[in-house]
Amino acid sequence: MPIPRPSQTELAALAARIGYDITPGDLAEYGALIDGMLNAYDALESIPDDTPKCKYPARSYTHPTPQENPHNAWFVKTALKGAVGGPLHGKRVAIKDSIALAGVPMMNGASLLAGYVADVDATVVTRVLDAGGEIVGKTHCEYFCLSGGSHTNATGPVHNPYRRGYSAGGSSSGNAVVLVTGEADLALGADQGGSIRMPSSFSGTVGMKPTHGLVPYTGLAPIEATIDHVGPMTMTVRDNAMLLEAIAGPDGFDPRQSAVRVTRYTDDVDGGVKGMRIAIVREGFGLPSSEPDVDAKVRAAARVFQSLGATVDELSVPAHALGGIAWTPVAFDGATGTALQAQGFGVGRLDYYMTSMMEWLHARRDRIDEVPPNVKLITLLGSYVIERYGYAYYGKGINRVRTARAGYDAALARYDALLMPTTPMKAQPMPDPGCSVTEWCRRATEMLTNTCPTDATHHPAISVPCGMSDGLPVGLMLIGKHFDEGTLYRLAYAFEQSGDWRQR
Repeated sequence: MPIPRPSQTELAALAARIGYDITPGDLAEYGALIDGMLNAYDALESIPDDTPKCKYPARSYTHPTPQENPHNAWFVKTALKGAVGGPLHGKRVAIKDSIALAGVPMMNGASLLAGYVADVDATVVTRVLDAGGEIVGKTHCEYFCLSGGSHTNATGPVHNPYRRGYSAGGSSSGNAVVLVTGEADLALGADQGGSIRMPSSFSGTVGMKPTHGLVPYTGLAPIEATIDHVGPMTMTVRDNAMLLEAIAGPDGFDPRQSAVRVTRYTDDVDGGVKGMRIAIVREGFGLPSSEPDVDAKVRAAARVFQSLGATVDELSVPAHALGGIAWTPVAFDGATGTALQAQGFGVGRLDYYMTSMMEWLHARRDRIDEVPPNVKLITLLGSYVIERYGYAYYGKGINRVRTARAGYDAALARYDALLMPTTPMKAQPMPDPGCSVTEWCRRATEMLTNTCPTDATHHPAISVPCGMSDGLPVGLMLIGKHFDEGTLYRLAYAFEQSGDWRQR
């Protein structure tokens, strides 16, 4: 269908909104020129979209009943099988609902997407199926994935598997729950500020945020291209390495992928840690939001590495704090542009765009008031800064990310990995439905401090459970060199095998 041509009245109003002062005569000329230029848009509309075909087309899904879904972890259940045999044969894989699965609803935690059905498979979905895995469902995530808590999904909160009423962590909240409850063996999450690692910390799973671009982001709902990551969540380190091995590598679509280096991660886990060097990062402890028992458990875990033969030192890495500062305008201003101006996908990159989702969101732009308080907070902040300064602070953030990256790299030139708590605190109580805006937003962001810097600097980071306190898991984070996930797996596996973390 041809694009409607603007009337002179519409053009005059548009010019006024932009700030142009155009005479009626000139406006008529602009109208005629625009009329002809829109012919290219009409032609584009008549050409079929270049939608990747599904390799495994048979699809069906069900919505679980509340009795089948006591933690509200599942969005839909599926039974999608891929290749016969392969490294993931017999493994039940859950995927975060920000990941497209063709023919299956995709809500991304948001009421604005309720009813939308994806028309493509994400690259990671195809790779899981190629490796013999079975996609057993899509799990609930936070509203537009903009929360580290698990209370913002439009269908209601996702409950911690260890304590009902407490956060499971976000935004890949449902993934962590179905792993702990044994309803899935492996899971795929996405991470822009810690959304794989924070639920892993709060719920007691293993979560890897790989180096930026190691795993293709094609077919996922983005937040900001410079911080978008997708990676594995599992119950064991070896399973995590196995899943990363199946999904890593370029796909020819994702422009986030540059000079990607892939190894056999399952070969790396057994190396042991004798002679390796680990730095405890001072800036990751004793934060205003830190719980003393969490800091103590992570320091005790560091002593385990020492007992296994690693050298463990304490080190000041100022880049860690700088990374969080630089991340803030990149994430918030970038997310504002993505959510409010670019229909959930952003612009400016040679990517695969899910135009069906973009059109769906654009058609519901008058319902934006439905978003929860944390999304309003981020987009109000971003809009305020952008209206006053444009994207200058986004640019300042990106420029200082380079400084933060160099600071991490300097520390990692001396050490194999950096160590700190994944989250400064354990899982916290979820806010009451009628709570204040301040409480709602605090519970969505209070746990980001240690995880968000590496989303900006692109270093790989893994969260592994390192103990229990007051009946809730504590997470330990290891940060490594770019594309050196193998070293992180080696360290994490040695720690995991040294004893049951639940008894620590």
